[in-house]
Amino acid sequence: MTSLSEHFDLAEFCSSQTAARMGRTIEPSPGELQNLTRLCVTVLEPLREALGRPIHISSGLRPLWLNQAIGGSSTSAHMDGRAADIEVPGMSPLEVCRKVVELNLPIDQVIHEFPNSSGGGWCHVGIAKSDERPRNQLRTARVVAGRTVYEIGVNA
Repeated sequence: MTSLSEHFDLAEFCSSQTAARMGRTIEPSPGELQNLTRLCVTVLEPLREALGRPIHISSGLRPLWLNQAIGGSSTSAHMDGRAADIEVPGMSPLEVCRKVVELNLPIDQVIHEFPNSSGGGWCHVGIAKSDERPRNQLRTARVVAGRTVYEIGVNA
């Protein structure tokens, strides 16, 4: 097992039910591995420490073929290992998103993805490319009339 940081292993970021159904595996390039490590060290580990509880990675690295299979954005930071969709047991996705913002972590994006009245959805965290400044972009993604719409801010 390859460790990316104290509490995160590569396998967590390369696990995909869709890839498994397709009979394919996810194998990171050296650059993707470097990005995943940077994501863990600069964002996920500090968040885990502040929360005092585990973080579950529901979506990590997505090669182009997987990103296309699930209908992901053509510019998704998941494709080069700079993003993860996360859930934290005992916390709503909104609470997780707000904690990332509160901690002032070096994020490029925090997106509260697809919340519903029962608090569903997940928190997307992404980092900038190594040669770019983080945008500190805060968004909420919702489906409106069959299309994904991104609102400014991390909202309920």
